[in-house]
Amino acid sequence: MKTLFNFATKFMLLGGLALLTFNCSKDEVNPLADDNQQVTSVELKTILDTDDISGAADSIIADVFSNGQSGKSSKLEDCHVTEFTDTGFNVTFDSCTYEGGQVITGSISMSYIEGQENAFTATYTNLMVGEYEINGTRSFAIIGDGQSGLSFSITSDMTIKLEDGSIIEETGAKVLGFVFDFNNLENSGLTVDGDWTVKADGNTYVINITTPLEIIGNCDYFGKGIMQLNKNGIKVDVDFGDGTCDDKATLTYPDGTNEEISLKD
Repeated sequence: MKTLFNFATKFMLLGGLALLTFNCSKDEVNPLADDNQQVTSVELKTILDTDDISGAADSIIADVFSNGQSGKSSKLEDCHVTEFTDTGFNVTFDSCTYEGGQVITGSISMSYIEGQENAFTATYTNLMVGEYEINGTRSFAIIGDGQSGLSFSITSDMTIKLEDGSIIEETGAKVLGFVFDFNNLENSGLTVDGDWTVKADGNTYVINITTPLEIIGNCDYFGKGIMQLNKNGIKVDVDFGDGTCDDKATLTYPDGTNEEISLKD
């Protein structure tokens, strides 16, 4: 795997609404290991890549804001029909070819959250993104003015079916912070905070970010931050480093044992 997240962001400022999205990675999520006494690099990638898989759907939402006309029906392309309502919009796909070559079918419904500025919920129904099928909801709330930084609270309750029929479930909330350095864009970066749960291959992973994860510039991997990972009751600290742009992470087990892993293939 070349990246944990393929961090391609689109900023849509329409009616005061800004949306951060991930482009979906071309990498596959591999089956998880059976060893319940340790955390493997493959498991860690699976945990972090849930957003990467669903990212194409989020990118589609951003494109609807960018290209559609609020309050009207808009057919963005022959395979992609958008119907706007008073509370949001519905998008239906019929074998669309999207960014990266993924074929998209299924539907997304978006509704604004009453009483909250710049907040909405997206519902994915049998949404096929390449070989992945996405169902469930993701609620987005946007914080900040976009000048010095922007934060996105994302609450997920969703399932992803992989090509082999296995299911990944994710529930919980993340806060994504995008920090801009307009003097040197290479110093701009993304931070991830929050608490969420991932279920996959019979294992339950409870994730708590104790020090926000951080990725800077053109780095492919998180280079800083600490994640506390509870796998089936076994707590492991995952330290992504001191800010160095590399592919390393250090696992610390309850008995004090340290293990360095690579997040590359």
